[in-house]
Amino acid sequence: MAASCRAARASEASQVVKFSRAQLQQLRHRHRGYRISLGCEVLLLLLLPLAHQMPWLLSAQLIGLAVALVVFVSRFSVLKTGRPLIIALGSLAVLFELLWHGALRFHPALGQLLTLPHMVVWTLFLLVAVVRTVKALIREPYVTVAVVLGAASGYLLVGIAGGVLLTALWMMHPTAFDPSALPPFAATLANPVPMAPALMVAAFGLLTTVGTGVLSPSNVSGQVAAAVITIAGQLYVAILIALILGRFHRRSL
Repeated sequence: MAASCRAARASEASQVVKFSRAQLQQLRHRHRGYRISLGCEVLLLLLLPLAHQMPWLLSAQLIGLAVALVVFVSRFSVLKTGRPLIIALGSLAVLFELLWHGALRFHPALGQLLTLPHMVVWTLFLLVAVVRTVKALIREPYVTVAVVLGAASGYLLVGIAGGVLLTALWMMHPTAFDPSALPPFAATLANPVPMAPALMVAAFGLLTTVGTGVLSPSNVSGQVAAAVITIAGQLYVAILIALILGRFHRRSL
C-alpha cells in the first residue's frame, strides 16, 4: 500500500510542469492577452447601441481588437509557426478598414469595389485568430481562469467574423435581408457602415442559435450565411471541448 502511494506521488510529481523565469513571464503575458482580447470583444458588444449612432465607433473597436490580437495574444503565443501570417493579416485588415471607410465617404464607387476584399481579409484574419486561439488553448499546461477567458474570447471572435460576413452580404446582396426588421433610417442606404452594428447583433443571435429576423427566409444567400455562422459557433465549442478532453485523457494513460 505504501509503495503504491509513493508511486502515485511520484507519478503526480512527474506531471508537474516546471517553468523557467522567461517561460513564466511569457505565460503571464499570454494570459493577460486573453483577458485584454476578451475585454475588447465584450466592450464591442456593449457599445453596439452607441455605435449605431456613431458608425465610426465600431470600426475603431475592430481596429483596436486587431491590435490586441496581434500585440497581446499572438506575440506571446506558444505557437511559433504562423506568427508572421497573423501579423500580416492583422495589419492588412486595419489598412483595409481605413481604406474602405475613406472610400465609402469620398468615393462610394471605390468603396463598393473594396467591400469584397475588405470582407475576405477581415474574415481570414479573424478565422486564423480563432484557429490559433484553439491550438494555443490546448497547449496550455493548466486550465486556469485566464484560459477559460481565452476560450470565451475565441467564441466571440466567431460572432464578430459573422458580423463582418453579414455586412458584406448587405452591401452585395441587400435583398437577402428583411427591410422591416432593419433600422428604418439605414435600411435604404447603400452605405453599409450604419447597418454594421445591427448586423453584428444579428450575427451573435445566429451564433448562439437564438436566431434573428433580419434575414429573409425566402432568400438562399441569407439562409446560407445564417447556417454558416450557426454551424461555426457550434463546431467551435465541440472541437474545443473534444481537444481539451482528449489531451487530459492522454495524460491520464
